[in-house]
Amino acid sequence: MGDDTTWTRRRFLQLAGEVGGAAAVYESMVALGMLRVPPDAYAQRLEIEPGSGTGKTIVILGAGIAGLTAAYELKQRNSGHTIIILEANSRPGGRSYTVRQGNEIVERHGDEVVRQKCEYDKDQYLNAGPGRIPYHHRLALHYCRELKVAVEPYVMTSRANLYQNTIPGKYFAEPMPHRRILNDTRGYVAELLTKAIQKGSLDDRIPDAGERTLLLELLANFGPLNSSGDYNGSQRSGYSIQPGVITPGKIEEKIPRDRLLGSKFWLDRMYQPEDYEWQPTLFQPVGGMDMLARGFLPVVEPFIRYNREVTRVSTEDGKVVVRHRSAGKAVEEETVTADWCISTIPVWILKRLIDPGKFSQAFLDALAAPKGAPTCKVGWQANRRFWELDDEIYGGISYINHTITQFWYPSNGYLHQEKGVLTGTYNYGTRAEFLGAKDLDERRRIAAEGGEFLHGRAFREAVPIPLGLSIAWQYVPYEEGGWADWSKADPKHYRTLLEPDYGVIVAGDQVSYLPGWQEGAMLSAHHVLARIAARQPAVRLKAPEVNVVPDSRGITEGSGPGRGGAS
Repeated sequence: MGDDTTWTRRRFLQLAGEVGGAAAVYESMVALGMLRVPPDAYAQRLEIEPGSGTGKTIVILGAGIAGLTAAYELKQRNSGHTIIILEANSRPGGRSYTVRQGNEIVERHGDEVVRQKCEYDKDQYLNAGPGRIPYHHRLALHYCRELKVAVEPYVMTSRANLYQNTIPGKYFAEPMPHRRILNDTRGYVAELLTKAIQKGSLDDRIPDAGERTLLLELLANFGPLNSSGDYNGSQRSGYSIQPGVITPGKIEEKIPRDRLLGSKFWLDRMYQPEDYEWQPTLFQPVGGMDMLARGFLPVVEPFIRYNREVTRVSTEDGKVVVRHRSAGKAVEEETVTADWCISTIPVWILKRLIDPGKFSQAFLDALAAPKGAPTCKVGWQANRRFWELDDEIYGGISYINHTITQFWYPSNGYLHQEKGVLTGTYNYGTRAEFLGAKDLDERRRIAAEGGEFLHGRAFREAVPIPLGLSIAWQYVPYEEGGWADWSKADPKHYRTLLEPDYGVIVAGDQVSYLPGWQEGAMLSAHHVLARIAARQPAVRLKAPEVNVVPDSRGITEGSGPGRGGAS
C-alpha cells in the first residue's frame, strides 16, 4: 500500500489532479461516492455579484442551450447587464430541435437549399438532436426542476431489443434479441474461465486457493453454469415457448459459439448502454426535448432577436463589435457594440466570421482546431406500434450492421397510443457522411432497408415512407456538424478557448468534456459566466488547468472496441 503502483483512491485523485486540476479531483470524488452532490449544486456554485454588470452589455451569439442558460443566469442573478441574444434561426434551442407537424428541416448542399416539411400527426414528434438526459447530468435536471419541465423515463435498452448482422453466410443474419446474445456470451466466457481455473492454468495469476474458489462461485452465477462448470443455456435468454399453465415452456437454445463470435456483434455498439453516459436511469422531457429549451423563454425571450445572422465579429476601442443582418439575406447590416461577447456559434463557423487582425493568433488557431462531426438521423411515423405488439419491445435501441446503425423505439405512448415515431437511423462518422450526401428519397430508401432487415413485413406495412424525415447535421445552416470532434486537436487549443480573447469567449458543449450533450452546454455557460465574473473586483478565479482534449467519440458514440475508456 502507498507505492506508485498501488491504485488507492488517494493515488487516483493525485493523478486526476495532475491531469485535470481541482475540477477533475472534484468530479472524481463525486463519481467515487466520496462527495454527495445534490442536483442543485452546480447552480449554487456559480457566483455573480448583483449589479456587477450595470452599464455594461453582453451580446450572446446563439439561442441554443448554452446561450439560453447564460442569459437566464445573468437575469436571475440580477447582474445588471444589458443582454442581447442574436439567433440566426426563427426558434430557440439550436441543435435541441424537436420536429413536429408543420416544422421544417433545412439543409444546404452547396448552393442548393433543401427543405423538408413535417407531416406527422399533431401528437407525434421527432427529436432531431439530443434525445435523452442521463441521471448524472445534474445541471440539466436542475433546470428541468427549476423551470418546471416535466420529464419521463427514457429507455436506453431492453433485453428484447434486436441485433442483426446483415452479412450473409454462416453467422446469424436474422434479428436476434439482445438477451440471447449477451447472456450466451456471458455463459461461454464463464465456462472457459472456469475450465482454465479447474485445470490450474491460472494458478500463477491467482495463487490463493481460497480466491480461486470464490471466483469459481462468481462464474457459476455469472454464467450461469451447471455443477460441472458447463454452460448449457439459460432462461435468462428467454423462451421459444412461453411458460403457461400446462407447460413449463421451452428455453431458447444457446447460440453456437462460432456463430456468436463470427457475427462480431460487439463492433456494432451492443455494449454502448454499459458506458456511463447511457446507464439507467435516463430521462426525456414530456412532449419533446425542446421543452427544456422552451422552459427558459419566460425569462430570456425578451432578449432574443430571431433571424439575425452574424457576419463579422471584431473589436474597437476595447469593445466587441458584432455585425449582423436578416438571416440569409444580403441586406443592410446592423451593429451591436458590447463589453462582452459570448459566442455559442460552432467554432469552425466562428473562425470564418472573426476579424483576424483583432484577435490573438492563439485564439484564431484554437478556433480552427476542432471539426464538426457528421451525424445523421431518419425518423418514421408508424401507423401501428408493431415493435410492441409483435416483438414485445418497449423502448430501447436495436443495433444493426448496416448504414442506419441504430433503430430507436419511442419511450412514451405505451399501450394507449396507436401510432409512434421511430428514430430509424442514428449514425456518425463515415456512415453519416455516406448517408448525408444522399438526397431525401435515397436516405429514406436506405433507412427503410435497415428497418425491414430488423422487422420485415411489419415495417413495410406500418410505415408510410413519404412521411419519413431525415437530418444530416453537417449540412444544417449555422451548425455544420452534430458536435465538436476534438480527436486530432492539440490540448493547448482547448485550453485557449476556455479563456476570453479581447472580450470574446466561446461557450457551448463544444468547449466541454461532454460534447454533444446539453449538460456540456450548460456547464460551459456556467464556466463562461464565472470567467466574466472573475474580471470583477469581488471575484477571483484560478485559470483552468487542462491537458487533454474532450473524448468526442467516446462521449457521443460509446467507448467501443479499441477505445475502452477516457482519452
